[in-house]
Amino acid sequence: MRLNKKTSVWTYAGAIALVLIYLLPIYVLVTMSLRTVQDIGSKLQFPRIINIGNYIAVFREGTIWRGFANSIILVVITCSVEIVFGALAAYGIARSKGRFAKYLRYGSMTIMMIPRVTLLVGTYSLMVKTKMVNTLWGLGLLLAATGMSATMFFYVNFLSSIPRALDEAATIDGASVLQTFFYIIMPQLKAITVTRIIVVANGSWNQYLMPMYLLQDKSKHTIILQIKNAFSLSNGIPNVPKACALCVVGILPVILLYLFLQRYIIEGQIDSSVK
Repeated sequence: MRLNKKTSVWTYAGAIALVLIYLLPIYVLVTMSLRTVQDIGSKLQFPRIINIGNYIAVFREGTIWRGFANSIILVVITCSVEIVFGALAAYGIARSKGRFAKYLRYGSMTIMMIPRVTLLVGTYSLMVKTKMVNTLWGLGLLLAATGMSATMFFYVNFLSSIPRALDEAATIDGASVLQTFFYIIMPQLKAITVTRIIVVANGSWNQYLMPMYLLQDKSKHTIILQIKNAFSLSNGIPNVPKACALCVVGILPVILLYLFLQRYIIEGQIDSSVK
């Protein structure tokens, strides 16, 4: 009994320490955003005088709204294409009885192991030839294509647990394959769908490498590229507190999305571990 109590104490202590380690960068970021340029020396000490002028300046400049709009467009395109077509492909693989579907399943697992950065040169050449450079829809299609293998993999695992009797009953009632998928099967996949939406949206929102090379027009820059420009030395010495304020504003949408849908993430993780 004492051993269990000691174990639980150390477990909670370790969990608290881990949480503090994760919260420390956010604390430094927020406190830095509330300082003036002259008061950026003491990073861990909370500022004596709270300066919200950095946030006011960020919103007054107006470029942040364009960055938010571009990021939202990119997230919507990436999520829509990757979730819809990834789920459809997974449905075909899960319901197929042939060997080819089995090879596709293993192939999607293999593609997941390939880093995106290794595809950058060939991807850039393809984007130039198809005139998709400096376009948000082109970048969205690219991100959806490179991430679709992971989406297919997760959906296949869930679809394998759904009985084929549902498909057969829908077919007897006169439903087409697409009607069966969208009206019968897809509602059964709400947990994994919400989980994948959050993961894909987070990845698209925080994507840095691909937009940096493929979105050279500043009017197409996402919020992440605007943060990079704020910290850049190309325009002189950066205003660090103002750049930190831009960072805080830039990460808020993803944090709010996660807090709003975290229940579905936990459900999806539990279901995936069971399956």
